[in-house]
Amino acid sequence: MNVHECILDVSNVSYSTSVLIEGGSCISKSEPTAVLRDVSVKVHGGEVLAVLGSKGSGKRALLDVIAGRARGEKRGRITLGGSLLTHELFRRHGGYVAHRCYLLPSLTVRQTLTYATWLANLNNRELRVRQTLADLALSQVANRSVNDLTKPEYRRLMLGVQLAKDPMLLLLDEPTWDTDPLNTYLIVSMLWSYATRRGSIVVLTMETPRSDVLPFVSRVTLLCLGAVVYSGPTRSMLDYFTYIGFPCPELENPLMYYLCLSTVDRRSRERFLESNQQILNLVEKFKIEGSLYIKEAPQGSASVKETPVGYLHKGLGRGIKPGCFSTLLALYLRGMAATFSFSKSGLGHFAARLLMLPFCISLLTILYSNSNPMQSRIFLQVGGLVFNCLVLFYISGIATTALLFPGFRARYYQEKREGLYGGAMFLSSYTLLSLPLSFISTIISVGILVPILELDAVSWAYASGTLWASFVAAEQIAVAFFMVIKRPLTGAITVLYVILILLIVGSGGVRSLRNLPNWLATISIALPTRYASLAMNQLTVDMPSFLNLPYNESLSCPGIPGLCRYPDGRAYLVERFTREGQNISQVLNVDLNLLISLAIAFALVIFNSIIYLVPLPAKVKAKFRE
Repeated sequence: MNVHECILDVSNVSYSTSVLIEGGSCISKSEPTAVLRDVSVKVHGGEVLAVLGSKGSGKRALLDVIAGRARGEKRGRITLGGSLLTHELFRRHGGYVAHRCYLLPSLTVRQTLTYATWLANLNNRELRVRQTLADLALSQVANRSVNDLTKPEYRRLMLGVQLAKDPMLLLLDEPTWDTDPLNTYLIVSMLWSYATRRGSIVVLTMETPRSDVLPFVSRVTLLCLGAVVYSGPTRSMLDYFTYIGFPCPELENPLMYYLCLSTVDRRSRERFLESNQQILNLVEKFKIEGSLYIKEAPQGSASVKETPVGYLHKGLGRGIKPGCFSTLLALYLRGMAATFSFSKSGLGHFAARLLMLPFCISLLTILYSNSNPMQSRIFLQVGGLVFNCLVLFYISGIATTALLFPGFRARYYQEKREGLYGGAMFLSSYTLLSLPLSFISTIISVGILVPILELDAVSWAYASGTLWASFVAAEQIAVAFFMVIKRPLTGAITVLYVILILLIVGSGGVRSLRNLPNWLATISIALPTRYASLAMNQLTVDMPSFLNLPYNESLSCPGIPGLCRYPDGRAYLVERFTREGQNISQVLNVDLNLLISLAIAFALVIFNSIIYLVPLPAKVKAKFRE
């Protein structure tokens, strides 16, 4: 087939969505609002279409409708190469570059492109990556981390993530936003080169088009308030507007001139009404007289079929979703590469994963390094040390998640919209990355505590398992909250409040479990802090060294019953952590408490995997979009 037979045909498309209307009452209501009105656009393979319009004109909505991302009422028909363009067909043969795109900062440019092609299940990944680096002038920075790129290089890499997939249809939302004139020219010329060389269709939006990009734009669509003011070949635009009485002045940028002509003037009510009426007239004139000046290339078959698109573009190599194992492996290796990268961001990942917790525990041990085995102090000191250890492990789990998870989450939400993988796959890869690293960090941290707590090898293992379960539980609680809270600091503070409440109620460190009200005692049975605190206190207090401790330097025990309350550590545990009528041997059971702590932690992992499968409400999803 000829490349010109690959046609994107947007025919009489209208789109409306619900907009939330704030009322005077507590109950808000939504109203349907028309975003696109009877829009028709046609572009052939090897061409670049520029969709121009001011803010709110419907440029992004048009791209979302073409890509199948728009949520609302849609009418009209969109075909690609004669086939009905469904969301699945666009996923297989299209690419979308959002206005803002978050890339993992600690990966290199080459790694970013490699994992993008891997997740898209493409063949010849190395060849594609080399070609993309060369086409976008990124070969010189291929081994530089994303965080060290300049703004133009970062934006070209955003394009490269999609160009490496060699899409038949490429949609770009403001690809030249916030770039200088030279880089604007460079980006548009690269897109034109790609379209003409590969026979692909490129559709890009622009709010402030420059005159030097005019030679690279084959077709132009002018939008205002969701309606088409002009849509057709760029070379016919001047003739058309001259014919209807709006010639472009000499030395003016035609793209910018006619964009201003089709923009509502809001500086005053009179100008608003006048410009609005003028635009309505332009829209009606284009419907009536536009076809006289628009020369279309030969069109393909008008019949709508479901399958013939795949062979129009030889370089595509997509269509079948990768297997679960391949996607999981790609996500896991990408996370490992981001964590163990020799860049500033990578070193920050490594420090947060492995060094932050041991450092905090080291500072804590300094405070408790001079404790004396006296009954008047030792039980409170050891109890305080255990409570503070739990606090640090929970806070470290929250802090690590707040520092690292939002970056992976942002990339996940963007790749999910491309249909690459779902929430359960994302959570599984993140958890597989986090669990072993947090376990290593826990082993190191408990090793620092061994001299103070006098733990043997078995107790070390039990303490490591208990504290690791606490870290994982805090991490998973934070992950659950970050599903609906966008800002990391807000999410971290929210989770911290929740964890502190759980510690106060269930740990026995602030108030003994024996003295809790019945309803709080019942609630504490379901809290992970209860079982972690029970296990850690028994490991550190129920030891032979706590048998018949002297009250202080001058008074020995058990000579004074009023002062010597605890003949051994178990008596302290019974008084503080058990309630009347409870089976003491069942409550003070290290094995059982460790197993319950681990079970709760992994139950939270499963719970998160489930809730990340549940569709989010529109209000929540809007927070995470660009």
